[in-house]
Amino acid sequence: MKDGRASFTAMAVAAARALARDADPTAPSLLPAPLGPALRRWQSLPPWARALRLAPRLASAGLVDHLDLRTAAIDRELRDAVDAGACTLVLLGAGFDGRAYRLECLRDVDVFEVDHPDTSAAKRRRAAGLTARSRSLVHVEVDFDRTSVASALAEHGHDAAHPTVWIWEGVTPYLPADAIAATLEAIADRSAAGSRLLMTYAVPDLVGRSAPVLEAVVRWGFASLGEPLRGAMEPHEARALLARRGFSTLRDTTARQWAGSRRLAFHLARPLRAERLLVGQMR
Repeated sequence: MKDGRASFTAMAVAAARALARDADPTAPSLLPAPLGPALRRWQSLPPWARALRLAPRLASAGLVDHLDLRTAAIDRELRDAVDAGACTLVLLGAGFDGRAYRLECLRDVDVFEVDHPDTSAAKRRRAAGLTARSRSLVHVEVDFDRTSVASALAEHGHDAAHPTVWIWEGVTPYLPADAIAATLEAIADRSAAGSRLLMTYAVPDLVGRSAPVLEAVVRWGFASLGEPLRGAMEPHEARALLARRGFSTLRDTTARQWAGSRRLAFHLARPLRAERLLVGQMR
């Protein structure tokens, strides 16, 4: 992202969540005008007009459906982690995530939202009218390339003695390898036994070997927004990174698995099939 402004990718993710089948009701409040109010009107469409929702799904080149499936998959894993005993949630690169405001399962969970100062400040301003459902909500400002995540969390009251569930969603593709490794070290350092890490990552082949031109266009598009793709890794590399820091792999899933019986959603989301969800548990 570019200094002095909130992450464009974070805003795009929130907008896509607002347009998804299971629309995030918090997203319009977290986005600036005119986008936020327009999405609020879109979500209020009467039932007979919901067929129009296919239009933005098609226009987004798979982004809406991909994020719909990814968000639901992570929500399921989050509920499972809380049921297993996690009493703290840390969102790394929280962006304009609305989980603390929409998930009832967080009522006994302390939430820490960690992000770049520019994005974090914009999020706090726009979330002023929302009520958190979590037991507590703390914003932690961190530059992942330069700042110690572990120190920042400790300073803001994160309790490393009890199990934490970490959500690292849609972040690693934008980080260099050393920043990914440093953040994983911080996560491991503050993870009690039983803590879980829900980490999405991208494999190097973003759109498929049969479409090299589209691959180049996708990479150029992210770079032109000031958020180049740098942190892709193969599945065995991602699992090894976690294993070296004490995490056993519970699941490593793809969009096909997230979709289940939602065949149309999976096919629409295929341009972004490079992303996977890795769930690790601290031994």
